[in-house]
Amino acid sequence: MIRELTTEHLILRKAVPGDLEAIWNNVWRDGEIAASMLWQVTETLPDAVTRLERTMRYQSSNNAFFVCLKETDIPIGFAGVRPEGDGVWEESGICIGKQWQGRGYAKEVIAALKELVFLHLGGNRCIYGCFSDNTRSRNAALSQGFIYFESRPGVRDYDGYEYVCDYYYFDLDMYLREAEKASPYVCKVASREEIEAKYDETYRTI
Repeated sequence: MIRELTTEHLILRKAVPGDLEAIWNNVWRDGEIAASMLWQVTETLPDAVTRLERTMRYQSSNNAFFVCLKETDIPIGFAGVRPEGDGVWEESGICIGKQWQGRGYAKEVIAALKELVFLHLGGNRCIYGCFSDNTRSRNAALSQGFIYFESRPGVRDYDGYEYVCDYYYFDLDMYLREAEKASPYVCKVASREEIEAKYDETYRTI
């Protein structure tokens, strides 16, 4: 289980009790952010306590993280991936608080998740999904090289909202080509053999 990932400006780490007020104020109580995602706004601090406890339990056994500013360690969002089988991993929700949007942080998060999937988890494909009308999220995925492949309708559980989710993919071969071009957002990996060696090393030490 990976405990932490770092980018130029961010740390993706596990939640701790001291994150409560920051994650509540920066993300969970923001209805504008929640409108384009599947989770419900957390309106009260007691509810935020319960949500944080639930989040910490989930993160303890899954590849899910709070997104924190490297300089201050303050959580400004969350991100993660979940297994879909046969080497496929799908992002399990990526969110950045409004105050920190437009700074390239979503690109850093997506790049970190690609590194997690291909370099640490031995994945062959990473899937990214977002509401079809979420232009900011779609553009972040496209800027990281993801390719659209399908759309699916859905109904949000808590309010019955009907939406369409667009899905994008990014494969291992694409990651290798990107690494060879020395993209500023990716780990500098020279070959598939190095990825496979890192994968073996990771699982031998678990």
